[in-house]
Amino acid sequence: MKRAMLAGLSLILCIAFCSCADRQQSGTDAPSSVAPAQSEPAPDKSPVNSEPAQSEAAPNEAEPEAEAVTYPFEDDEGRVHHQIYINGELTETDHDAYTYPDEPKGAYYPIVEMLEHLGVECLFDEHLQTLTTRINGQIITCKSDNNDIVVGKTTLRGTAPEYIDGCFYVPSYTFMQLLDATVDFTSDRSSVTMTTDMVIDPDTSGTEGLSISPEAVTALGKQHYSGAEACPACGGTGKSICTACSGTGSVTQFSQSRDPITGQMTIKNARAFCSRCSGSGRTTCSPCGGSGKR
Repeated sequence: MKRAMLAGLSLILCIAFCSCADRQQSGTDAPSSVAPAQSEPAPDKSPVNSEPAQSEAAPNEAEPEAEAVTYPFEDDEGRVHHQIYINGELTETDHDAYTYPDEPKGAYYPIVEMLEHLGVECLFDEHLQTLTTRINGQIITCKSDNNDIVVGKTTLRGTAPEYIDGCFYVPSYTFMQLLDATVDFTSDRSSVTMTTDMVIDPDTSGTEGLSISPEAVTALGKQHYSGAEACPACGGTGKSICTACSGTGSVTQFSQSRDPITGQMTIKNARAFCSRCSGSGRTTCSPCGGSGKR
């Protein structure tokens, strides 16, 4: 009887021991079988796969870069733009010369920048929108509300000057009278040319001795000097109207762009800060150096 009980107990202990051994074996094998399953999806979750999608979308989001304009070109207002050559030299200006399609022979020139290229400053009266300067003792005056251009004692009557985007434009014959110049177009009409051999005397040219109207002084700012002490060019303020933008603080810039689908070239224009006055519309008065004193 005792032997039977001992045999049964031994059998139970043997079964329990084998069962524990199997459990330990299966517990040690489990991590090795799970690890590969966890490592396989890793490449699919890597951010490397998301980069191509971003790079493919980038070209669609980016706008095509604007190209430099090709002269001549026509703007939205129907004016055909031309570059400017003075005495054979390409002149960088904030404003182009232009013609109209129905008047291809009559060009308009930005007089302020043309004269400044020759070393002659101009005085711009913002209140009356009057431009005046002197060349070799001869005063030239043009107004935005007057068809006449006065050169010394001669009044040029014909094509009226134009005042566009804060810039005075005068017809080509103005320079023929003022500078005894020859004006023409290049063979491809991309540019206008002005040639003169006139020697400009700095002592009798420029704004020296000219003055703006009393009404225009208030637009320039505070007066530091008044009466006989005040500089006539700035009214004692030390400031002058920027002749590049006529006090507006901005200029029109043109750019050319190509449609990525049709390939058609279009001309776009936008207003940009005037580089000469940094957008303020005012510059230091040259005759008095900004002091405001005569």
